[in-house]
Amino acid sequence: MLTKEQILDVAEDVLRKFGPRKTTVVDVARALNVSHGTVYRHFVSKAALHEAITTRWIERITLPLAEIANGGTQPKQRLREWFQTLMDIKLAKAQDDPEMFASYSLLAQQMAKDVIFKHLDAMIKQVEIILLAGVEDGTFTVQDCASTARSLFIATFRYHHPLHVDEWGDERIREDFNDLFLLLEKAIHKFQ
Repeated sequence: MLTKEQILDVAEDVLRKFGPRKTTVVDVARALNVSHGTVYRHFVSKAALHEAITTRWIERITLPLAEIANGGTQPKQRLREWFQTLMDIKLAKAQDDPEMFASYSLLAQQMAKDVIFKHLDAMIKQVEIILLAGVEDGTFTVQDCASTARSLFIATFRYHHPLHVDEWGDERIREDFNDLFLLLEKAIHKFQ
């Protein structure tokens, strides 16, 4: 019996081959050696299939970040590790599988905005968790952790937003990230 996960695995390969604009449910069905009706029993439309693929990709990114956010290291270390990991994950995906990264970026732009906003809000919530831990242990001086988390996320867009993918190959990108992050840390660090 064909599962959703099997369909998604094959759909990723098909997307990699044809791209999101040209990939059809029929292409996915053909690659699975089933009728397109079989795929439609799991996904009601091409858009639903694309949304499921993108959601799965988003979850792959979010899982290691959630582990860091809820980890046991000091909040200052966790905060830097969280943003560094986000940058590293996006950079690795863009470099290791550029066709798929481009497909995911395009699919994310075409998806229902509420799915993307939900994903962004979940990531910002992880940053907020780290900030709250830092306020609690006296590491950070932050009045509004939710607002500060959002600001930190926006301030680092260059290092993780797909619109900036062409900049990630710059040899100075890590140095620039480090300089920016030192500045951001100083802004929220409690001086004793």
